Amino acid sequence: MNANWLLKSSTLWGVLGASGFLSLLAVLFSQGGLPELRKREAELQTARTRLLELNHRNRELLEEVQRLAAKDPELMEALARRQGYARKGETVYTFRNSRER
Repeated sequence: MNANWLLKSSTLWGVLGASGFLSLLAVLFSQGGLPELRKREAELQTARTRLLELNHRNRELLEEVQRLAAKDPELMEALARRQGYARKGETVYTFRNSRER
């Protein structure tokens, strides 16, 4: 068998082309193929967004801790008021939500 004849054979190239095409389809659309890749990319984007949110919240909490450590009077007053405390002579009014009646 001559190697030139084999390389010029249209049947050989047709079989190789079909085989390559079917292999590509199998890779792209198999269980771990393109759909799985898209799913993982979406999960990664969701995780990155959540990470940014958590980093932002961590910075806020760090600033609050630093202010508490420095005994920031404005922060101390805001925390006390959240717990229902008031200054002498002040009256605290509490409003109920209309749905709670």
